[in-house]
Amino acid sequence: MIAAASINKAAGFYLPWLAAAAVAAQEPASSGNVTVIALQGIELPVLQLVLAIAGVLMARPLAPRRNPPLGWLKSIIVTVIMLIVAVGWVADARPGVLFTFVVSIGLGFSGYTLIEQAGTEIENFFRRIFSLATGALGSSTGKDR
Repeated sequence: MIAAASINKAAGFYLPWLAAAAVAAQEPASSGNVTVIALQGIELPVLQLVLAIAGVLMARPLAPRRNPPLGWLKSIIVTVIMLIVAVGWVADARPGVLFTFVVSIGLGFSGYTLIEQAGTEIENFFRRIFSLATGALGSSTGKDR
């Protein structure tokens, strides 16, 4: 029952979001006449920076709830990762204002799931490597005896 509600919520989000992203993608990139903050030699357009951060943070309540839910520490870590991705994208691509906001909302909504899935895959990878390494060590020590 919860899974069906999450799927309906996700479907209700993605259709309008994809339409908004398609329309916003036609917006021209930022012109040279914008207020920027220079940070360690990187120029960050202020309005896009604010909208990227707001989009990620405001999308969090829209994101489907996890079962089991993330703890507060993991939720904060995932949020910080998504903010870094959004700010890095704004600094590199200098997208238009509307496109920045629309994409940041998408990052905030589905990016959490992506990071969680990537974390699970990385964890499984290291478990397999560790089990292979301990299995190889165990078999080589067994042959020596």
